[in-house]
Amino acid sequence: MVALLSRILMIVLGIWLLRRLLLSMMSKKPGAGRAPAKPGNTMVKDPVCGMYMDCRLAVRLEEGGETFFFCSEECKGKFLAGARTGEIPTGR
Repeated sequence: MVALLSRILMIVLGIWLLRRLLLSMMSKKPGAGRAPAKPGNTMVKDPVCGMYMDCRLAVRLEEGGETFFFCSEECKGKFLAGARTGEIPTGR
């Protein structure tokens, strides 16, 4: 019984070590930890509701030399309404 448990433990430990080794090798590829080469592959945060989304799928607003990204036209409308009154809405 002890021999069986020790073999199972050795197999599990071997799989865990192999997985750790493969993950560490994959994370050390060139460019790891840097910003993506393509600007379209970044996540952006909606300033109204705080939702994160891919910037390629977001509703974009360029105003005053800045670019804002929204999850929906509704959040964009709330942002524009808040800009007119002087305060930016947060939360839904």
